[in-house]
Amino acid sequence: MPRFFIQDTPSGEYLLSGEPGRHGAKVLRLRPGEEVTLCDGRGADYICTVRENTGESLLLDVGKAVTSRGEPRVKITVCQCLPKGDKLETVVQKAVELGAYELWPVESRYCVAKWEQKSRKKKLARLQKIALEAAMQSGRGIVPKVLEPAGLGPALERARAEGDVLFLYERAANGLRGCLENTGDRLFLFVGPEGGFSEEEAALAEKLGARIASLGPRILRTETAPIAALAAIFYEKGDMEL
Repeated sequence: MPRFFIQDTPSGEYLLSGEPGRHGAKVLRLRPGEEVTLCDGRGADYICTVRENTGESLLLDVGKAVTSRGEPRVKITVCQCLPKGDKLETVVQKAVELGAYELWPVESRYCVAKWEQKSRKKKLARLQKIALEAAMQSGRGIVPKVLEPAGLGPALERARAEGDVLFLYERAANGLRGCLENTGDRLFLFVGPEGGFSEEEAALAEKLGARIASLGPRILRTETAPIAALAAIFYEKGDMEL
């Protein structure tokens, strides 16, 4: 069923206009009687029936609100150190599909990629669009935000103040499962760039209360590690059950 995110709360009848409306009318060619889902971006879904396709928009009959089934109980912010090329786009897309709550680009010592101030707004807009499309495709109840980039130290401090911190480090002595014991429903997952984290960065993370975790004996690429970790965390937390 096609899914569209809206900014307001629909009731009675609703005119889906703008880009979403044109997509439904022209690209999907939805016809009267077909169903679509409107999502308010706060976890509520509205099953609607197309009353009229105007060619540029859709006039919908709005059904009752139901809680979105696409939102996991545990909220995970993926703190991804800036990778090269378009790898961050891949991380955003797949992390949103899996259920990440937020995406946070982070600058660390071994980051080769650098974001110039003049290009940040454009890059964030691009990533946010990818997050929106992934949320629509995967049936999410929210559109995860892509936050402004931050340095590793400030990011760790804020993360520790708001939840439990998992810091992926190839030299960690403990596996991910053990590090998840006694964690709550608000997690921050830190993933290094292509060169990984330095010993000093790992020591800082541990000093600030992070749990230093390994993903096993194999070295994963920077864009693979957050996806593997998210899947493992959601499985362990019971958020992959029907």
